[in-house]
Amino acid sequence: SATLRTALYTTSTAVLLGAAAYLAWNTRPTDDRARTEVAAQLQVLKELDARWDMAIVTAKDDPRQLEQTEANVVTSLQRALAELQRLSVSLRGPALDTNLQGLSSAIEDKIVLGSQVRAQARVLADTLEKALASATDAAATLRTEAAATTDPRRRERIASGVADLEHVSAELVAFWGASGDARRATVAAALARLVQTQSQAQTQTQAPLAVLRSNAQSLLDGKPRLESTITRFALSPAGPRLSALTTAFSAEVQTGLERQQLFRTYLLFYSAALLVLLAWIASRLFATYKVIASINAALQSANESLEQKVDLRTHELSSALADLKESEAQLIQSEKMSSLGQMVAGIAHEINTPIAYVKNSLGTVDHRLDGLTRLTGECEGLLAMLEAGDTPDAMLDLQLAQLSGAARALGGASGVGGLGALVKDGLYGVEQIGQIVNHLRDFSRLDRGEVQQFDLHQGIESTLLLARHLLKGIRVDKRFDTDGTLFGSSSQMNQVLLNLITNAAQAIGPDGGVITLATFGDRDTLVVEISDTGSGIAPEIVSKIFDPFFTTKAVGQGTGLGLSISYKIVTQHGGRIDVRSQPGRGTMFRLSLPRSGGTVVGVSSTGSTGARTDPVPDTTAPATP
Repeated sequence: SATLRTALYTTSTAVLLGAAAYLAWNTRPTDDRARTEVAAQLQVLKELDARWDMAIVTAKDDPRQLEQTEANVVTSLQRALAELQRLSVSLRGPALDTNLQGLSSAIEDKIVLGSQVRAQARVLADTLEKALASATDAAATLRTEAAATTDPRRRERIASGVADLEHVSAELVAFWGASGDARRATVAAALARLVQTQSQAQTQTQAPLAVLRSNAQSLLDGKPRLESTITRFALSPAGPRLSALTTAFSAEVQTGLERQQLFRTYLLFYSAALLVLLAWIASRLFATYKVIASINAALQSANESLEQKVDLRTHELSSALADLKESEAQLIQSEKMSSLGQMVAGIAHEINTPIAYVKNSLGTVDHRLDGLTRLTGECEGLLAMLEAGDTPDAMLDLQLAQLSGAARALGGASGVGGLGALVKDGLYGVEQIGQIVNHLRDFSRLDRGEVQQFDLHQGIESTLLLARHLLKGIRVDKRFDTDGTLFGSSSQMNQVLLNLITNAAQAIGPDGGVITLATFGDRDTLVVEISDTGSGIAPEIVSKIFDPFFTTKAVGQGTGLGLSISYKIVTQHGGRIDVRSQPGRGTMFRLSLPRSGGTVVGVSSTGSTGARTDPVPDTTAPATP
């Protein structure tokens, strides 16, 4: 099949390209600079190690020179080793990965042995110097003693002691310079002869001789330890490991170069094979292109006539779609106007009551305005007479009598004060009318709801106020157990509430009942339950109540779009609407709404039947659609 061929071609192309990429990767240029630096550092390490070995071997000749030489060598070794470790990070390879850690450990151990050799050589060199100085001091003391004595035999013994001291000094120097214990017995014998010399010497000679014997013995005991440490230093694995690393690295570099050259050969032959394959594919494609070109010419001729038919059909479908949308918009507007029409009668009654307040209050005020005008005129006349000062008393009495008559006709102070109460009654009536108008205005733009944060509890209160004429004889219980804040279109949600509350009131009927409005939820979801104790919904039609144009009402009493539009609004808010009902006991509608809202837009299409229904009774809510 075509799908199988496409998959086969795709797989083959991927395999060929993958093989080419693999060969090209294995022939990529290597980092010769890093390899050269590694080889140079290995050579530096070998030279420093040889220089270090030579300095340690000659440690007894000049311990002080050893200290300076070893300090320079150790510092250079550590610097070269650190550089080698740095290079190994970027130039990974079995040789460095396997041997570098062992080499570092061996060099560190060798540094410790070198410091031990240096310390022991310095101590033993100082011991030898002290022994030789003590021998010189003792010989000088004996010569002074010989010069002071007149006894020939004593002079002879002193001369023999001086000779023994010179012999011991010479033997100590020879023992220090020799290897191993070759002259150890000779030094021990010479020290034994000093015992007799020390026993016959005077008091001032005893101390130098004791120091000489002590230092000589320390030299005899310490030199084997020094030579043992030097031997351990010479046998350190650092040198062999360095040689092994150098050999392995060189072999690894050579192997890499040979492998790279081999893959270059492979790539050359593979590229030639690919060129042959591409030439064959190009020839096949050219032949296929000629066939396709002839087919395209025939198709182009057929398409020219087909496009005309498609354009005509598209125009017809576009016109039908426009007509359908216009009809749909008219139906939705009809449902909105139907809902508003149901409220008009009740709202008219609600508005008539505050209008009566205003009318009665303004009528009474109008009636009293004539008396108030007369009273004001009489007061102004009396004030004018009093200001003139020459008005006869009879005229003043007459004016005062007229003023009193006007006041009594108005009802006195209580009559004037009552005007304020009448004005307040009128303002109260106007305020009630304004409140009703504001609530009504929320429902006058149901299909143009503004998306914003609002309080659903306020929407419930507004809906109950506007539907109050439908709720006569019905008790409304409200249980708000959560915050009513919601994000969406408040006017659209008001339309949903109005539809459900109206259905609930109609399901209860004139016999009265209870409508329960409850809210609960959490931080993310707000749940609204609208329950009634009405007639309920038959199980066989529960699944149809959200279908457009479905209604159980008499012809002319409903469009069948109320619940369909309500379902659409709820789903556009990202929520869901569930219904549970039992005939004879009532119905409950549950709205589950996300507080953050969904993709809220104006309702411009009829609903769907995707709501979840459950015939098992739970509580009660709106009834027939």
